[in-house]
Amino acid sequence: MGKRILNDQLIKRFRDHLIEREMSGATVEKYCRDVTAFTRFANGDAVCKTLVISYKNKLKDDGYAVRSINSMIAGINSLFSFLRWYDCRVKPLRLQREIFCPEEKELSKNEFQRLVNTATAKNNERLCLILQTIGGTGIRISELEFITVEAVKKGEATVSCK
Repeated sequence: MGKRILNDQLIKRFRDHLIEREMSGATVEKYCRDVTAFTRFANGDAVCKTLVISYKNKLKDDGYAVRSINSMIAGINSLFSFLRWYDCRVKPLRLQREIFCPEEKELSKNEFQRLVNTATAKNNERLCLILQTIGGTGIRISELEFITVEAVKKGEATVSCK
């Protein structure tokens, strides 16, 4: 087996593969950005599992959040699967799932009302309505696009996610 060296040509082939698999544009860009960062870290060295583990540890040492590191590892592992370098794949970090958001991150009713009142006072009706929609429904910001004039008139919005 020859040395496994990452280069721009392999990354381009990987990008084309992701596009062919109909991955979203944001995912393609994210995976390619993560793979490029790992390639810079490898600095022309042969890729092996030990190198990937070193990269994962460097990300931890650099203070990245566990979810961010796992997201980066997912992109790199996807590249390794594409290249059939299965022995280079690494496990994601363990993540303790929180069922509820910590209280200090939650908005109180008064804080929420202040946000709505500020938007109203600044004549920003759009922001005021967005805040009320999110607060009243609990939808994610990325799901706002499904709240349309037609949906409001119909009295029903269908949210389509992964």
